[in-house]
Amino acid sequence: MRLHYPLMRLHYSMFGALLLAACFGSSPLPDGGADAAYGRSPDLAPLCRGDNDGQIARSEIAFPLGLRVNYLVNPPGTTVPVHPDGTPRPGGPEWDLTSTAGEVRALAIEPLAGQWFEAKFPGATYATVTDLGSGTLGVFRVTDDALWLLGFVSRDPDRTLLIYEQPVATLRFPVRLGDGWVTGSRITKGTLDGAPFASTDTYRISVDARGTAVLPFLSFTNTLRVHVELTQAVFGGASVSRVQQLLFHECHGELGRMVSSPGDTDPSFTTAAEFRRLAL
Repeated sequence: MRLHYPLMRLHYSMFGALLLAACFGSSPLPDGGADAAYGRSPDLAPLCRGDNDGQIARSEIAFPLGLRVNYLVNPPGTTVPVHPDGTPRPGGPEWDLTSTAGEVRALAIEPLAGQWFEAKFPGATYATVTDLGSGTLGVFRVTDDALWLLGFVSRDPDRTLLIYEQPVATLRFPVRLGDGWVTGSRITKGTLDGAPFASTDTYRISVDARGTAVLPFLSFTNTLRVHVELTQAVFGGASVSRVQQLLFHECHGELGRMVSSPGDTDPSFTTAAEFRRLAL
């Protein structure tokens, strides 16, 4: 079926959209040097100071242009076992992010200035890779009340250009347990890998759990799980859905994520197409 490949490819890209809010450094990463190898700025002064109260205010999450953050992730095209519900504990679920398997990927918060698509997204704040396999970028705007997804682009000029008719609220501030919303938008007259593309995308987002995320080097209490279900419908009636579970903590941003395989909408899925964890 001609639509199958573009649908799956873009769908996977969109599930990378809630990416890379972090407060690890107060200056952009320099070129080269030992610090660059670890994806960190030499200035590790915090960009915000949280109170660990179990909700994330706008002041407790930052998007510093130039920052690179290392994540461990399974290679594209593979699947891994996961437990997105975590282990029940008295203080809420405990999510195990201690696995050191996978590849280290350094992901950056990139400015739009000077990029070929800059004029296509007026008012955008940053771009970042949303599909590790293709390198497709998601373009975002940050406001006092939300993180808005504006669309997707390729690094190569005019190969992929997908602009939402209306921005999509992927996070609402403050991020707090019990909040939820349904949002979506259309892409018309888009281009995906050089071919015409259009879709209608519906996001069902909720902050549905609060617990502890355990990484090899630190544990984070009062971590919030953001549940995302995306349904993407293209012209001709084909559609697909999948689930993403994101783990966020104030002043550290995204600690981890688990993404189901296409068509798997079980919130407790046990096999992930992507399992990402914050790395040193």
